[in-house]
Amino acid sequence: MERDSMSMQPELRDSIGARLSTSPAPTTPAELYLDLMKRILTRALIARRMERHTAMPRSGLKRLVFRPLSSCLNDMGLEMVRLRPSEVNHYLEPGHEAYHRCEDAETMVGTRQLDNMQSCIRSVLDDKIQGDMVEAGVWRGGMSIFMRACLKAYGVTDRTVWLADSFAGLPPIDRSVDTCDWNSGDMAVSLEEVQRNFARYGLLDAQVGFVKGFFNDTLPGPIGKLSILRADADLYASTTDVLSALYPKLSSGGYVVLDDYSNLRDCRQAIDNYRREHGITEEIQAIDRNSVFWRKR
Repeated sequence: MERDSMSMQPELRDSIGARLSTSPAPTTPAELYLDLMKRILTRALIARRMERHTAMPRSGLKRLVFRPLSSCLNDMGLEMVRLRPSEVNHYLEPGHEAYHRCEDAETMVGTRQLDNMQSCIRSVLDDKIQGDMVEAGVWRGGMSIFMRACLKAYGVTDRTVWLADSFAGLPPIDRSVDTCDWNSGDMAVSLEEVQRNFARYGLLDAQVGFVKGFFNDTLPGPIGKLSILRADADLYASTTDVLSALYPKLSSGGYVVLDDYSNLRDCRQAIDNYRREHGITEEIQAIDRNSVFWRKR
């Protein structure tokens, strides 16, 4: 029987550990806890050479054949899957659940984004920048769970992590400004599922708040002063709604973190337009191939 290559090659194990993080090697209990959270939330901890993904053909003859076959298999307690090659490097960068990563993870971001969020949170705490933290567009809640984990690791009891989301997927799409192939209801994850995910990590408590509904109807809601603003809104109008409602609440010295700036043209246009209209000149810095951030002066 083939032995586990990780147990046979300590140097390989160490190099994989280094590639999963852009931060210095963790040494304190808080850093070790957060490093483990990154690996669990992304499922990098259990990455295998081949990942199983539920087979879901979306169009054509394959879809017509697949539906009755899938129904038959499900009745027998079986499921049709496809195998995709996977490696640790796939967990550094963001990756949709249908690509090369475990499909049951709480987040699609990579460890580079989690490293950056930890650095931003550490910075606002060290510099005593006032305000809560918010993620607008949360999917299964993985990044928000990590933000709450950071507060727990650093012993912070006077800040709240807010989650703003419809918890019913994307709103109706305005095809005059949004060019990506989204549909209303895409990316839907219920509030109850997100709350269960928090509870699995022992992090569902009074320092977690939820704002349910489409951004243009609900924001800012109960959200007050902020030190961290993260948006993963996918659409032009939704991104504009988030920035319009929440950026004015971001304290000087706070951070804005924006997903999909580099890979979704509509999001990038919304962000660039907002910056231009409000005279924002802080340098945009890349985190990974999708996301960016800047610190508010």
